[in-house]
Amino acid sequence: MDKNALEIGKVSDMFINSEEGLINIITISTGEFGIRKKDIEIEPDKISVLGDYMLLNIEKADIDDVD
Repeated sequence: MDKNALEIGKVSDMFINSEEGLINIITISTGEFGIRKKDIEIEPDKISVLGDYMLLNIEKADIDDVD
């Protein structure tokens, strides 16, 4: 979810530094029902809250502009 609680997509992968136990990159799959599907990478500094849902501190429009 973006900072306005709009759904962006689903987490499809995580790259974790096993020595430090820290998340390096999270991959989110966007698009509805496979239409215009794309994967985007989110860096940890863009994450506001991580729990049952991941809340980002950026807007959905910022992600839609990423190619």
